[in-house]
Parts: sequence; structure tokens; C-alpha cells
Amino acid sequence: MKRILFLATVLIAICCALCSCGRTNGYKKKDLVPVKETPGTKSVLVFMVDQNAGKNITVKIKNLTDDGFAYGEYYSIQVFIEGTWYYVPMVEENVVHDLGHELSPGATDTMTYSLAPYGGKLNPGHYRIACCDIGNKENIYYAEFNVMADGRYDWEKIEPTGS
Repeated sequence: MKRILFLATVLIAICCALCSCGRTNGYKKKDLVPVKETPGTKSVLVFMVDQNAGKNITVKIKNLTDDGFAYGEYYSIQVFIEGTWYYVPMVEENVVHDLGHELSPGATDTMTYSLAPYGGKLNPGHYRIACCDIGNKENIYYAEFNVMADGRYDWEKIEPTGS
């Protein structure tokens, strides 16, 4: 009887270990790809200003340079796990307009990005949206935020939404 109980305990422990080691922050480890892109170098500020019940993320883009700033609509959501940024795996195709936008010196604009390609919901953790890309993984600017265990989003309030 002790042998059977011991074997059952060992099997349960192995099953628990196998189930837990395949996931981190709710994502399958095998699906996580480290971020490889070129951050933007211009004086451009990107910060989160709104989220629509976790369905969309709205950011404000502010051009602090004396020159025009060209940016695109490509974006990704990235999660910070154990000291490394990873692309959040998409569950459906992400379609964006392949357009360029121009932002005059000192001007601001807002862009809203859908979370539908990421399943419409993010697991609790520390994230950032990487945006302003024109499709070549260069000129990327970031706005960081947290998703809390209760599903709330939290981010640093840099400016009120209306300013």
C-alpha cells in the first residue's frame, strides 16, 4: 500500500511540474519570442492615455523635435518576464493600414490599437505597446503599462487625455 501511495504521489508531482513549467505569465514558453527591434532616437514621447475595457489601447504621440515626425500604424504588444521583453503571441492576424502619418514639430496625435489580435485580453503582468513603426521594426516608441490580477490597467499618467 505504501508503494502505491508513493508512486501516486510521484506521478502527481511530475504532472504538476510538467504543467507549470510550460507556461509563464499565462503564456506558453515555446510561443514567447524575445523582442528584436530598433527603438526610435528622436525626441518623441509616447504614453498611454486610455484603454477601452481592455479591448483597445489609446496612446498619445507628442513630437518634441523641431522637425516633422513620420510614423506608421504598425504595433506590437510586449510582456516583460524575468528581465526580458517578449512579443505577446497573437491569436489572430493583425491587420493595420500601411500608411505614413506626419506630425508637425510640437504637435500631438492619438492612435488607438486593438487588442483583438492578442485575444482581446492580456494576462496580469508588465507590458508595453511598441508603436510608430512603419513596418521595418525600426523607429519604435514605447508606452508601458500593467495589467492587474483583477483585469484593471494601470499606467503612468503623464498628461490628462484632453490636453
